[in-house]
Amino acid sequence: MNEEMKNIPENPESSGENDLELIEAGLPLNDPKITVLLVDDKEMIGNLIGRMLKSEEDIDFHYCRSAQEAMRVANDICPTVILQDLVMPEIDGLYMVKYFRSKKKTQHTPLIMLSAEEDAKVKAKAFALGANDYIVKLPDKVELIARIRYHSRAYINMLQRDAAYIALSESMKRAEYERKIAEAAIESVMDSIRYARMIQSSMLPSPEDIHRFLPDSFFIWMPKDIVSGDFIFTDFFAGGLILAVIDCTGHGVPGAFMTMVAIFALKKIIRDTECHDPAQILNQLNVIVKTTLHQNTKYALSNDGLDAAVVTLRLPEPMRKKPETDCEISGHHVKNLAPCCLTFAGAKLPLIYVLDGVATVIRGDRQSVGYRQSRWSDIEFEFTNHTVELRKGMSFYMFSDGFGDQLGGNKRRHFGSRRLKEMLTEHARLPFEKQRENFLRVFNEYKGKNEMQDDVTFVGFGF
Repeated sequence: MNEEMKNIPENPESSGENDLELIEAGLPLNDPKITVLLVDDKEMIGNLIGRMLKSEEDIDFHYCRSAQEAMRVANDICPTVILQDLVMPEIDGLYMVKYFRSKKKTQHTPLIMLSAEEDAKVKAKAFALGANDYIVKLPDKVELIARIRYHSRAYINMLQRDAAYIALSESMKRAEYERKIAEAAIESVMDSIRYARMIQSSMLPSPEDIHRFLPDSFFIWMPKDIVSGDFIFTDFFAGGLILAVIDCTGHGVPGAFMTMVAIFALKKIIRDTECHDPAQILNQLNVIVKTTLHQNTKYALSNDGLDAAVVTLRLPEPMRKKPETDCEISGHHVKNLAPCCLTFAGAKLPLIYVLDGVATVIRGDRQSVGYRQSRWSDIEFEFTNHTVELRKGMSFYMFSDGFGDQLGGNKRRHFGSRRLKEMLTEHARLPFEKQRENFLRVFNEYKGKNEMQDDVTFVGFGF
């Protein structure tokens, strides 16, 4: 017995990763061909079994006379079944069973013992060492081929199954790894968007400042996503207040980018040029948005813009000359003094006022601000001012289209302008904070489980 045979362990240990090791060993997982290795010192037996299998096209036959040669060949060909002679001159066939079971490439290979006689004790020992079958030689051809095919097919199926399981496990590991990477990337993006919301929110007007000028008022700002394409804009000047509701293209991040363009443009128009006329504000805003995004050129890449409702509330003449001292807004003083005049201009968005239970709609012009197509937004279009004589008990409302476009109700239809007017008429006499509470309740009840269709922005005020 050679040194390698002496070192064969009594109980070969499993690595714990047998399936992976079998695949790495190069076993025939994709090729269903049966590979037979016969180990027998008698050449006559080799010749006879070789002739039995010669006509079987799906069986590849290999024969070794010595144990040493069998060890080398088994490692090279990765047999699907081993026919091992029980009695050999240099080594006991049972030691060969132990050897094959100790090696990675043959650890699970089906092994059929060949013996000259039936011996129950030898059979038991062979099975205990890891043999899969036992045949008395010389076996019947039909029986031998049937057993070879049976054990080989079972072995190949096992390897294919295990390979599929390992491939699935690896795929799941990769998918889990990729999922974690994707989640981390998404979380990073979401952190950035949440921070962008904080920046966007900080650019909205302070409700406290507005309530100083308009104590009877409410504001609703509900982005569909984390950031919004809608915003409320205010600016105070010596003669009064400019208040606007702006609905930019889209919602979410694209809409939020547009709000930045619009906010800076409005500040430039109102503060740098001291323009307080709503129609002129929209005219200049139209030009700035178009030129900033190069939408007045043939090579424009974007086609974005906004709809808007803008009002200017002017203080009475005495207030402009002699400020009061009770309350200060942007360097100017207000003391519960109602505006004397309201001027409105709209780009698609309306202004609605309710007086004595009747809702009146002042429609904006049928042109948007910005955009590339002239039919939507002509750069030379002149927006129209509408002046409203203020009377006691009037309630005014401006809003983006998110409220009216919301789907809901039993038939999943838009909330619509009719319901909106009815809602305003019904609630106009209530305190404005109560109106806000009721409008949010009506919106959420109508929406139900439906997704928000768009950003929702709503402003109400009165005197």
